Amino acid sequence: MQWRSEVWIKSIFRVLVVFSPIILLIGFYRNISFLFLLGLAIIFLYGTLLLQSRSAINEIVLDTSKQVHRLFPGDTDQFYVKLLHKGRWPSYRGELIFTHRAPISVTGDVESNNTAKGRIEVKRHFALYRKTVFTQTIPFTATKRGTTRISNLTLQVQDPLSLSGQALAYMGIFPTEIVVYPRPLPVHRIEHLFSQGSGESVRPFALFENVSLPAGNREYAPGDAFHKIHWKATARSGSLQTKVFEKTVVYHWTFVYTILPDHKEMKSSEDMESEISHLAYMCQFAAEKGIPFEVYINFKVPGPIGMYHVPTGSGAVHLSSILEGLARIDRSNVIVKPQIMWNKMDRNFVGTSPFVIFLGHIPTDPNSQILIKKWSRSGGRTFYVEHNEEHAILMPYFSSEVASC
Repeated sequence: MQWRSEVWIKSIFRVLVVFSPIILLIGFYRNISFLFLLGLAIIFLYGTLLLQSRSAINEIVLDTSKQVHRLFPGDTDQFYVKLLHKGRWPSYRGELIFTHRAPISVTGDVESNNTAKGRIEVKRHFALYRKTVFTQTIPFTATKRGTTRISNLTLQVQDPLSLSGQALAYMGIFPTEIVVYPRPLPVHRIEHLFSQGSGESVRPFALFENVSLPAGNREYAPGDAFHKIHWKATARSGSLQTKVFEKTVVYHWTFVYTILPDHKEMKSSEDMESEISHLAYMCQFAAEKGIPFEVYINFKVPGPIGMYHVPTGSGAVHLSSILEGLARIDRSNVIVKPQIMWNKMDRNFVGTSPFVIFLGHIPTDPNSQILIKKWSRSGGRTFYVEHNEEHAILMPYFSSEVASC
């Protein structure tokens, strides 16, 4: 059984039903045809209403085909609610009612009384005839990042005389979900991490030098850092020489979004939305360039790692998975301490040269800097996103890592 039923009868009709046997008897014994027929009519109507309410539970069937819609803010789409009449009752009429959350806007929304949970109530009229199908199509517009399910689905069935009503509440979870991805917001300078190589393919190229891979030396040029002077070559040649290192080609990016666990220091909703949008942009950028990437966020989720982590991958499917995960982030999520996340990252970086981009809280404590310097010594590079209300820009964690262009 799909429905939980609740029937109500108008007060005046309920009073008539209670006194209908008395009216019937008075009309019969006093030979008053009007009262006798009135009593019969009231009993007949009451029986008809009970029969309709019992029939509706079994004869109205809700189509539970799964519907999942994925959109960006501003996109439009539509979902449907399909009702099937599988009985003999002539027809059912009334209102179709359901609720949704704010990530979408549906034409004809009315405010729900249950504002504490942030849900919006929608009402639509329906008419379902015997052995037919009624399909209500609901157009909507994605308004902001987030997810919502269509819930609290109820049919308000009315009788033709409006003497009573019946509420059929769907007891399951209506399998329609809408996922609104974050709107990508640009991060300046990320394009500097790439250069166009020979041929048609685009390859990632970090404009940073790997100090563990010396490539020789060259004549000193104004602006070269003092620590890059090659003193032995200078002594041999008699003129200042500068060390030259191999450029680091990066085939794996690690995005790390960190939220402080202390709620007093948590960012505002607007800041969090901006940071998530910047992360979405960089993931999209990496996917378009064919660069494998992974994402760490210190929100607690079920699983062996105990927090949000999408392993390294590339392509449209990988990007879609990450964007959906970003859509599901909520301020009510339980937060993992940043140091725990960074230590787990460090274990995963063993034997590699990590390329890390931090968003949100930027680690500056001694323990975190020990890890970041460790990654740097292994040939890794670290950046962070600095943003304000106007723009975001990619900055090197250590100023010495920037190569002259």
